[in-house]
Amino acid sequence: MQWLLLFLLSVLSLSTDLQAEEAKAPRAGSAPAAIPAPPPSNFLVRHLQFLGAETVERFRYIDKAPGKVTDRDLQYRISTRVQVNLLGDGATYVQARGETGRNFTAGYDYTGVGRNPAYWSFNVKSLFVGQKIGHHWEAQAGGIEYDWGAGTEATYADNDAWLEGYRMRYTGAGHGILPDKMSVTIGFVGDFLEPNAFERLHRMGDENYIQMLASKKLGKNREFSAEFDSLQGIRYSRDALHWSKLPLFVIDELSVEALTRASNDPGFGWFSSLYRTLDPKARFRMGVFYSDMPKGIFLHGKATVLQNGDSYALGKRIGPTFRFSPVKNFDVTLFGSGRLDATPGARYRGQVAVRYQFAGLLNRLLR
Repeated sequence: MQWLLLFLLSVLSLSTDLQAEEAKAPRAGSAPAAIPAPPPSNFLVRHLQFLGAETVERFRYIDKAPGKVTDRDLQYRISTRVQVNLLGDGATYVQARGETGRNFTAGYDYTGVGRNPAYWSFNVKSLFVGQKIGHHWEAQAGGIEYDWGAGTEATYADNDAWLEGYRMRYTGAGHGILPDKMSVTIGFVGDFLEPNAFERLHRMGDENYIQMLASKKLGKNREFSAEFDSLQGIRYSRDALHWSKLPLFVIDELSVEALTRASNDPGFGWFSSLYRTLDPKARFRMGVFYSDMPKGIFLHGKATVLQNGDSYALGKRIGPTFRFSPVKNFDVTLFGSGRLDATPGARYRGQVAVRYQFAGLLNRLLR
């Protein structure tokens, strides 16, 4: 914890100095600054914001071989992301994510309807302090979130995963070939069965993970990211491209990701997905994905150094997706996957999920 305190003190000091300098020296040639609007009078509106909140009910089927069904269950998920602004403008803040699910790749609990018994779990999975420094810099420390760049959980950490460490991020205009965003993250990845962030904060002094990431917007509809990672001394590189609003008849969205293991038994994995919106109001959307992630790509000896999204898992897999969004913040999704090789794990997976997002509703109630 002493490392966390030293880090925060240094960042706060740097932020104060930079903000003071910016206040003294207006930009040359700029127009007189407009008088800012008065902040909201409501204390909660100024200091509390729900960044995300959703509830999901899903039915999931998984089998590992003919006659070996492991899941045929109704599950539920509750997830919230909250930001508390220690300063009214959010320059200094605390963020937390509370969620169901008991492990690194789980965000759901069982209702008891199906093969598995019911249980309830809800933990603060991430908890960190953030500080904005001037117009472009931001520092974070604590139980922080992963940065997936333009990629997804298919080739990186699961969406429900956690990480303890420190991050410095730069966000700018990205003129020419320069990136729009660059970040460096140093921390600890592990404790895959401990969802409680308070029980993992002692890992702030341990370091087995480094990520250096840069991303670039290529026009309005394309984003590319490239990164270098070190996990327990194993070197990785990862590249991702996300292209939306493609001017094609068959597809209108494309994602491609590639993960290269460059040391300690080198390997290569990749993932791609294609989507098509079926109606002008974007209520119906269908797609297909293909994933090829070798079973040893995240192994260090017999130990696992990272767990990617459990919906895609490891091995060669293919599957369809479908989404129906009849009204705002509500959707029904279908997802399926089939294993194409002999990699251990799920053979067939299918699920139907109903999701409602209510962060906007909670924010309105605070006013």
